[in-house]
Amino acid sequence: MNPKIKELLNQVNQLYPGTVITRVSGEDAGELHIDRVSQEMLGDRILLELAEDTETDFMFGNELLKMLLTFNGVTPQVFFSLTFKDDDLDKQLIQIATRMQRVVVHAITYRELLKQGILTSTTKTAYFSGIKSELTPENGELDDESLWRLLVLLDALIFADISGLDISELANLYPLAFTAAKKLVAPILNADLKQSRHIRRQITALFSGVDEVLEAWGKPTVNAKEYVTLTSVLSKRQLDLPVSQVFTIFHSEMTDFQTKKTAYVGLSQLDSQNSFVITRPENQDSATFFKALYKMKVGDLFKQMALPYIERMS
Repeated sequence: MNPKIKELLNQVNQLYPGTVITRVSGEDAGELHIDRVSQEMLGDRILLELAEDTETDFMFGNELLKMLLTFNGVTPQVFFSLTFKDDDLDKQLIQIATRMQRVVVHAITYRELLKQGILTSTTKTAYFSGIKSELTPENGELDDESLWRLLVLLDALIFADISGLDISELANLYPLAFTAAKKLVAPILNADLKQSRHIRRQITALFSGVDEVLEAWGKPTVNAKEYVTLTSVLSKRQLDLPVSQVFTIFHSEMTDFQTKKTAYVGLSQLDSQNSFVITRPENQDSATFFKALYKMKVGDLFKQMALPYIERMS
């Protein structure tokens, strides 16, 4: 392990109350697959495990940087508090939404890894090989792989812009997905991602943008704006405001994953993004519940629900 990655691991372990450990389980196939890394809780330890022994410094560095950004309250996280009562559908939507959030965060982590000399020419070669092995070429029409191509190419375009990797060949192999992805990543690459609210803005914009592409393609949308809970970025003033001035409570057709009851979603009035999921207590009628909820201070609600949020500095 590169000394810089060891130092990153030390920094993470200084912030995490347990211990983060790493392991590589597979062989070096010469292909980098950015999502083939898992996190597993082992008591008070987190095991970061790579499925392949390819560009391990880059892969571990990317994961550790994301953990640092999370622990330091910089990047909004995605949570999945709703269910369609269909495990396969839930799993698929979680995978899609997580990849979308990571596309934005990778615009931060890839830059840092390049700056630290961890993202190298070997990384670029392996990344490119990984893309081509994961995707089949388009045949001029939309198919079942169209969304997956779009998600992979979103990340590839972020990686290419930062690293200087020439991926022009991919425009010929996957013209539909490439064209759509290029349009979607442009605002991310131009954004100032130093502040949490700007990061959140790009995540919610990508959620909306991907749905617009899918709609234009005649494909089912992800609807991550409603399905996915995204960490709120709130100012001191907003925390002191009543819920009614910051959120709109929406009656979802989905179910609260924990309580298995009817879910109500708190949508941010700023960007219409799912910011929390709440269930009405059985001993309260709807009118009493909503009246009390809307009057409650935002800060008190988040404290009562033990909901994480990021406090906006300016």
